[in-house]
Amino acid sequence: MPLTKPFAVATEGPTVDGRIITRQQIEDMAKNYDPAVYTALVNLEHFLSFMPDSSFSAYGKVVSLGTRETDIFGEKRLQLTAVADVSEAAADLQYKGKKGFASIEIMPNFTGRGISYLTGLALTDAPASLGTEPMRFSAFSDPKEGNRYGFAGETEYEIEPPESGHEKLSDTLGDRLFGRVRDLLGLNGKAADARFADHAKAVTAIAESQCDLLDSFGRIEKELQGLAAGLRLNEKAVAARGEELDALRASLDAQPAASARPPATGGSAASLTDC
Repeated sequence: MPLTKPFAVATEGPTVDGRIITRQQIEDMAKNYDPAVYTALVNLEHFLSFMPDSSFSAYGKVVSLGTRETDIFGEKRLQLTAVADVSEAAADLQYKGKKGFASIEIMPNFTGRGISYLTGLALTDAPASLGTEPMRFSAFSDPKEGNRYGFAGETEYEIEPPESGHEKLSDTLGDRLFGRVRDLLGLNGKAADARFADHAKAVTAIAESQCDLLDSFGRIEKELQGLAAGLRLNEKAVAARGEELDALRASLDAQPAASARPPATGGSAASLTDC
């Protein structure tokens, strides 16, 4: 599932609905949070359904918490930051600009120990705390597994809006994919780490094969466009023949009908008998 970069989920001080989040609460949550003890689940608007296929089922889990100082209205305040492992559905909401902020769920006296503990994190459009941030995702880093993908740096990925109009697939998409992979591998403008040379070659080969596939799609698209143009010409020819047939029918309908055979008038050739 997509892993977020640390993002602000709460700030000490008053909230917009009149509550107070204390510095001690933030310090307690950051210091004592342990998923092995109790995992805070990511939910939607503070609702968590028991049905797994519900829109209000869990959207992920909080991996870790931390703190940082920030400036709110000219005052230094402590913020609670979170790293969450969220579902594709949660990431999709973020890309669409929906439920872009978080709202924390605090248990002030966790298991009677007199400490505050984060028990849930809700995705919302209306956070109560000041200074909260939308999620940002890291493609390669994992703070609990030590760069499990093998790259020491973090690489953010973004969803770009589709460009208007038709593009030549063979000229743009393949090249763009190949360039994007090279960017991710750090092969543009700087040497790749020797430890990852084999991985770089493998992924580069995949990118090149995808370029060839996209080029094939481009040729097929051009052939289909040619067939479509031929069909349009045939349609015009059929339409012209139809117009000629209609004109012939109209001409025949205007011709006068053939004259009828004159009726027989009979004659005076009767035979007379004298008896």
